[in-house]
Amino acid sequence: MPLRQTERPSSMQTFAHRSRHASARRQRGATAVLAAVWIGTAVAALGVLDVGDVFLVRRQLQQAADMAAVAGAQTIGMAGGCAGATLSAQQAAARNGYAGDAPVSVACGRWTAASGPAQFDTSGATPLNAVQVTATQSVKHFFIGPARDVQAVATAKATDTASFSLSTNLASLSGGAINGLMSALLGANVSLDVATWQALASTNVRLGDLAAQIGVASIDELLNAKASVPDLAGAMVSVLSRNHAASASVTSALTAIQAAASGGAKIALGDGGTAAPGLLAIGLADRQAAASAAISALDALIVAAELAHGTSALDLGAALNPSAMAGMTLPVRLTAKAAILQAPVIAVGEAGMDGSGAWRTSAHAAQVRVYLDLNLTIPLLATIDLPLYVEGANGTAALTQTQCAASKAASTSTIRVMQTGVASACIGGDAASKLTNTTNVAQCQQPAKVASLVGSLVEVYAGTGTPSSGLNVALQSQAPETLMFNGAAGDGDDTQGGNANALGSESGGLLGQLISQLPTRVYLTLAGVPLTAGQALAYQPSVQSLADTLQPILGSLDTVLVPLLQLLGVQVGVSTVHAISLSCSDAQLVD
Repeated sequence: MPLRQTERPSSMQTFAHRSRHASARRQRGATAVLAAVWIGTAVAALGVLDVGDVFLVRRQLQQAADMAAVAGAQTIGMAGGCAGATLSAQQAAARNGYAGDAPVSVACGRWTAASGPAQFDTSGATPLNAVQVTATQSVKHFFIGPARDVQAVATAKATDTASFSLSTNLASLSGGAINGLMSALLGANVSLDVATWQALASTNVRLGDLAAQIGVASIDELLNAKASVPDLAGAMVSVLSRNHAASASVTSALTAIQAAASGGAKIALGDGGTAAPGLLAIGLADRQAAASAAISALDALIVAAELAHGTSALDLGAALNPSAMAGMTLPVRLTAKAAILQAPVIAVGEAGMDGSGAWRTSAHAAQVRVYLDLNLTIPLLATIDLPLYVEGANGTAALTQTQCAASKAASTSTIRVMQTGVASACIGGDAASKLTNTTNVAQCQQPAKVASLVGSLVEVYAGTGTPSSGLNVALQSQAPETLMFNGAAGDGDDTQGGNANALGSESGGLLGQLISQLPTRVYLTLAGVPLTAGQALAYQPSVQSLADTLQPILGSLDTVLVPLLQLLGVQVGVSTVHAISLSCSDAQLVD
């Protein structure tokens, strides 16, 4: 019997056996990898849920912060101030789903973009007009990691604005002078008594009513329209009669002026600049806001008559010609410009002062503005260039505070009449620019080189170099007066005024008073370098001689100029403030 071979796996069997073991190991490895992938995916999915929850909370938190900031800004201008705004913001946050452990944090300040980038200022600048809310909430993760704080910040501002108009009236009128003026302008006889002129001076007509009567739909259309003096007088009669806003003597006087001015040229009702002067100049981006402003019936008629006549009622070129004055032997040249009976100045903006100490919203008006530039040569002494600015019946007012409340009747705006004057004058390098000043008290703020002394390089400057100022004189007796208006239109407090109570006779010798200060209100330079007090002392006799020579010249101008300033009989200067509107709590998010 043959020998039986030992049974052992063949090579093929061995390979198959090993392959089965390797395959099993690979399957186990693949399963482990797949399990790890699924576990990672599940963890990531759970993490996404946590992250999504954080974003959802943050969005809800931002919405609550936004609504809280707007609510706080809406009330920051009210009597409660920052405390009231904080309470409003916190309550609004709670109403809009805020669920933080502590109330939202509230900061009060000013949002401003006046200089440089817009910013939220908490340094104490007033008035407060903005609220910044910070809302914080702890969010617990469902699956991954510990809880985390989520935060949202929102800033809102609500700038309360008010508008008012300022006009200066001449409360006492000389019947003979004004009758002569109107008769000359209209080319027909006008004869009214002083009481009637007084009544006309105190009668105001709203621009919105005037526009409707003329037949235009807006203030813009009014300013683009043209009308004659009789058109204006007739429109005023209709408006005042319909509103029962004037006495029978006023409407009768307007009717008489309408008849006397029959025909005549049509004038532009809006001021298009020096090339096309008009009756009204309104410096507002939205000029429709002037619809509730009022103008004096007398002012409007005189200015309209001057424009229709084609020349100023005050012929300064002839009336103030120094060369024609008796006893004048020096070669004198005078440049003269005038603005007569300015329409009301309308100011719109926010209350308080800015960072430089200037009022944010102010208005300056004057009935008569005159710029004079006197040039003459005093042999062996000096060549003189004297720039002067003179105003009659002037006033300045500023919006100092607004206080908003739940109703317009309870809301208030406070306007301070800082100056109501009879007349003022100044010498300065910026004298000519004062003709168009509609915001600030009329003072020359730059010194003026008024003389060059013959035979030297010495120049005489009126005013002071440090601080920079011209030479100023003002005749006024009224202390600043504070006027308060409520936000409701059409009631009894819309128009208020302040009186200077200064007699026009006090303005006599106005330019003489100005020049009498010259010897003590000058500084001298040599080749452009200021002289010391000791060096300047040597030239004091020359400066005094200069003033002595100018005194009679300016005194002669006074004899002509002052009656012109008093043409309407300036007895009492009156600043009339008309509160137009108060807009509260127009809140909006800014950050």
